[in-house]
Parts: sequence; structure tokens; C-alpha cells
Amino acid sequence: MAGLYRNFLARNFTGPAAEAIIESESETQFAWRLGEKAGTTSTLSGALWNLEAALCESIIRSQRRSIAIHAATMQIADSVALVAGCSQAGKTTLSLALGRRGFAISGDDVALVEPETLKVLPIPRCFHVDDGGAELLEADGLRLPEAWPRFRFIVPNDFGAPAKPPGRAGCLIFMRGPRAAHPRIAPVSQAEMSGRLLSESGQGPLTDSETVAVICGLAAAASCFALTPGPLGETADAVAAVLQHSRPEA
Repeated sequence: MAGLYRNFLARNFTGPAAEAIIESESETQFAWRLGEKAGTTSTLSGALWNLEAALCESIIRSQRRSIAIHAATMQIADSVALVAGCSQAGKTTLSLALGRRGFAISGDDVALVEPETLKVLPIPRCFHVDDGGAELLEADGLRLPEAWPRFRFIVPNDFGAPAKPPGRAGCLIFMRGPRAAHPRIAPVSQAEMSGRLLSESGQGPLTDSETVAVICGLAAAASCFALTPGPLGETADAVAAVLQHSRPEA
């Protein structure tokens, strides 16, 4: 696991820890284990997916204050951008397309938000890309790692994903369907963005009113947009143009 996430390894870490293991039992049997949680799958990608899901769940459950949002995270200058949306919305594919355009991807699935500071801390994981996503990315000009056809996932280190300190969100984008012939990205009110982000925030350690206050504060300090995706290249270009002009408020 250290080889997959070496850019994100903490130095001098003294908090609680659990050993994460993936083992090859045969060419068609892979076992994973995280503490008391364990399982087997027929592929390495499947084992990694299950292990990462268990890790993410453990991280979220361990939080005493931070709340989790279902969103991809990218670095933009001295702030971050969140691209939120439901499962299968295309966050991973869009994130990798933005990575090809020079944006540093810190995570493609879940991010934590600190209530007091509103700083965003992404939870890194590998990018799991299926055949359809790979075809779109290659057509957009992204050269997939040579190991992708075998493993079906892309290691964050392959794209130089950084381990930067938490930053505030300067831009919030919510992906909504269905796809269109051409992408549409337009500003939305902070109230609308707050409602959409709440739909992608799980039950956390805060009360409902506290969670609403955090989400509203996050939206109030950022530029907010709704995105109807179209063809991948056009969509990534449109989002990149928005991100280049986004900055957090003081």
C-alpha cells in the first residue's frame, strides 16, 4: 500500500493505525484485510476497491468533527476545487481529464471538511477506470499507464498527485445529468449549492443543524456552478476555464 500512496504517507504519525493488506492467494483469488474486516475477490482491482472502501469508511467513522462530502478534489493555486455528484456521474473520468490539463488531483471520491476552518482534506484512493472511461480518456489524449489493462486502476502517484495541507474551497461544481450534446456550466446560488452538497453528505458526527451550517459556510466562501456534462474533452475544457478563474474569499 505504501507503493500506491507514497505521496500521501504521514511522517512521524502517532495516531491510531491499522494494517491494510492485499495478498495474492492464486492467479484468480485476491484477499484483502483491514483490521477485523476482510474478504476475497477474483481480481486485484476488486480487492483494492473493497479495501479502499473499508479504509474510507473507517476514516469517516473515526471523525469527531469533520464531515464527509461525496466529491472529487483538485488543487487550484492556493485553494481547492470540489466536483460533487452522485455515483456514476463521471467524477473520476472528469478528474483524470483535468489532470491531463495540468490540475493536481488529490482525490476523486470523498473529501472531509473541517467545521471550524472550512478546510478540505481529500481522502486519496486509486482511480478505478473501466473500459468505457479508458476509451474516453484515451480519445481525449491521456496516455494510460502500461499496467492499466491488467489491473484496471491507476495509482495516484502515476499522475504526481500531491500531498498538500488542507485548503479552503475556492470553487464548487455539482455534476447533474443527463448528459447533453454539449456541456453546460453555469453559476448557481449558494443556497442551491448548499442543498445539492447536503444530498451528497453522509450522516456524520455533527447534528443536522451543525452540518447545514458547515455546508452553507463552504458554499458561501466559494464560486458555485452546476455542470451538465457533454463530450469529455469539451466538458474538461469548460471546467478548466472555470477553475483557472476561481479563488477563495478571504
